[in-house]
Amino acid sequence: MPPKLDIEEVKAILAASEIIASWQVVIEDETDLRALYRIRCRVLRAAYQLEIRFIQTENETLYSYQLFADRSIIRWDNAPHFPALRGFPHHFHDESGEVKDSPLVGLAVQDLPYVLEQVRGFLAKPSF
Repeated sequence: MPPKLDIEEVKAILAASEIIASWQVVIEDETDLRALYRIRCRVLRAAYQLEIRFIQTENETLYSYQLFADRSIIRWDNAPHFPALRGFPHHFHDESGEVKDSPLVGLAVQDLPYVLEQVRGFLAKPSF
């Protein structure tokens, strides 16, 4: 059984982040058997949003962190599509669409600060 997702800690990380202008929980649906969350964040560069999704069951926690504007730009997730990657099922979709290894481990309070720092670096690039 995976550790229980602490959604209040996730909210606290977002509230403390310097790159998140605002955030809203779009879906927060909890039952005895599963929890589903979707959070939409506006980043400081207004054209971009970060969408965070979690689905937690007794057996696993599925996640995705996706930066987008009018299309998906970069994304981290653990959908089990790329078994050849070293960190399977965790992986990263870069801005060119290439799928790469990801250091994420599926623990939101550990992964989210890393994602926010990577988004900060991405948005600091001159081409964006």
